Amino acid sequence: MLLEGKTGVVFGVANKRSLAWAIARRANEEGARIAITYQGERLEENARELAQQLNNPLVLSCDVSKDDDIIASLPG
Repeated sequence: MLLEGKTGVVFGVANKRSLAWAIARRANEEGARIAITYQGERLEENARELAQQLNNPLVLSCDVSKDDDIIASLPG
């Protein structure tokens, strides 16, 4: 487990075909706790459905064009 004990944030998970989702899934397989973000209410349901496939995920709303949203998404 290359990333065991690590926490990461993957921005912009839109759907199961997105590059962001592939990265989140792979990092989680290597032991990382992953926070995935979505932009806007329209993508929330998809992000939450996908997150159910991860171990102990965080699911956060984040508009990367807003600095405050990005800062709020970063793990403690």
